[in-house]
Amino acid sequence: MTEALQGLTELARLETERDGLQLQLAAANDQLADAERRHQDAVAKLETETADVEKLESYSMTRILAGLRGTRDVDLSRERAEQLAAQYAVAEADGRRQAAQREVDNRTERLAAIGDLEDRRTRLLAQREREIAADPASATTHARLTEIASRQGALAAETVQLQEAVEAAAHARVALAEASAHLSSAGTWATYDTFFGGGLVGDLVKHNKLDKAGELMRRADAALAHLGAELADVNVDAVGEVGITELARVFDIWFDNIFSDYQVRQRIREAATRIDGLLRDVDTVAGELATRAAGVTATLGGLEASRRELLLA
Repeated sequence: MTEALQGLTELARLETERDGLQLQLAAANDQLADAERRHQDAVAKLETETADVEKLESYSMTRILAGLRGTRDVDLSRERAEQLAAQYAVAEADGRRQAAQREVDNRTERLAAIGDLEDRRTRLLAQREREIAADPASATTHARLTEIASRQGALAAETVQLQEAVEAAAHARVALAEASAHLSSAGTWATYDTFFGGGLVGDLVKHNKLDKAGELMRRADAALAHLGAELADVNVDAVGEVGITELARVFDIWFDNIFSDYQVRQRIREAATRIDGLLRDVDTVAGELATRAAGVTATLGGLEASRRELLLA
């Protein structure tokens, strides 16, 4: 392979990588915008809940009326519980926002490292033209080799893209499986607490299980967001998310005596069902990626066979 052909192969790889990174960056920017909106909404909700608590703690008309009704302690406990839940939601939204920003920064840095490819293409094509002109009798062979080199470069980049997506899918599956296992354990304790009177010990174990499950669900959401960005450049739809924001009350529910143990158990089951569905979706995507990767590998093998045939003719 001539110097120009080697350069064109590498150029094709870089161009495919650049195009893929641009698609990933667009998806990552969409995720970041959504994460920022969620964070703003969570902060606004926390401000509202904090104001409600302050009204009951201060000498306000709200406190006076609650005192006259004899419900101040109950109202204050409820408002503090809702404030804690809002604080939880803000922390979760901030973590999501930071993770989304890291995805954007990563793609931006990688694109900057690739740099401008147009000038490189112009120089390589001019060099290739000189190589062909130096041996007019082999012009057809050279042209075919140039075509094969470009195709090999593009497919080499696609192989990397698919492998990155496969790894992201595997990571997401592990994160989802861990969250599912802890939710299952929390559900067992919730059932014991609901139907067999688990008492203080049962409550403590259940709440610890739920805290850990909540942390793992946040990790799973981050892994799914990363998978969504990796799928953007291989033209595969994102799987979705656990939706920890919508399920946040599962992990704060024991603070609010409006909810019963039975309702806690139901919310855990809903979260577990959601995660099971995501596991199936991730497995489907992983299978599709593996099939495509095998096809790309086969195509690369065929191109290399054609190249060798031309070189030995």
